[in-house]
Amino acid sequence: MLDDIICKYNKYDIGFYAEDKYENKLEYNSNKLFETASCCKVFILIEYYKQVFLKKIKWDNIFEYNKEDNIIGKNSGVIKDFTYGIKLRTEDLATLMILYSDNIATNKLIDYLGLENINETIKQLGLKNTKILHKLDLLKYKKFGVTTPKEYASIFKMILQGKAYNKWVSKKVLNLLKKQTRSDMINKGLPQYDLLFKGNKNESIINYVASKSGSVVYIGTDMKNCRNDGGVIATKYGNYIISIFVSDLDDLQLNYDNNGINCGAEISKYIFNKFISNKGSLK
Repeated sequence: MLDDIICKYNKYDIGFYAEDKYENKLEYNSNKLFETASCCKVFILIEYYKQVFLKKIKWDNIFEYNKEDNIIGKNSGVIKDFTYGIKLRTEDLATLMILYSDNIATNKLIDYLGLENINETIKQLGLKNTKILHKLDLLKYKKFGVTTPKEYASIFKMILQGKAYNKWVSKKVLNLLKKQTRSDMINKGLPQYDLLFKGNKNESIINYVASKSGSVVYIGTDMKNCRNDGGVIATKYGNYIISIFVSDLDDLQLNYDNNGINCGAEISKYIFNKFISNKGSLK
């Protein structure tokens, strides 16, 4: 039972939201504010493709990676290991931001798109409690953004329905989220054989899991450690949306056995099993 999982990890701050196509819901602390961490990158991606669609920016504009970009505290991802002077298109930055949660790519896109523009689009999408506050730089900022489990899950619902600005933007965002490599919580809670052979008619998961996770690992009291994840799980009985937030962690492990990831994985597993056993319903 979900109550047992919450009780097991009761020293942490937990929130989650899941919804099926019939609008049946499973939720806990779904309207509580949590740190977005890298989950904010979904909103940046929506703004990126919105501006491409409106021809305000070009997908093939070139940016150069320089030494000043590689600042300790904001250099997760892969660009930090590239040679200074390498040139990347804006769409390359968007791809690296999602697939490898690259913070250097993210911060370049925030500067390029404009933080005010990103937050205005979030507001226009009807998300009243979600906001990106700063670039991803632990040297300067102790909070990157805020959202709720319900609002974060709802953005995936909009993407599925073609309402994340429009159908073209939604499709571009969904296709990239399908490819991302760091869905720690959600994927750990799903049947690993099904994930490996998704699309096989004998497996429960078909086509894709489209998601974006986030985390904060910080030594000190200025910022809460957290593990977050959210996305769409496409099964043979239809899709459901899910988001899970676990905060106030005392486990600083960066590996797959972090207590926050394990907590989220147990929630994800319960919700998946309920959805499959009810053949597409969370009721």
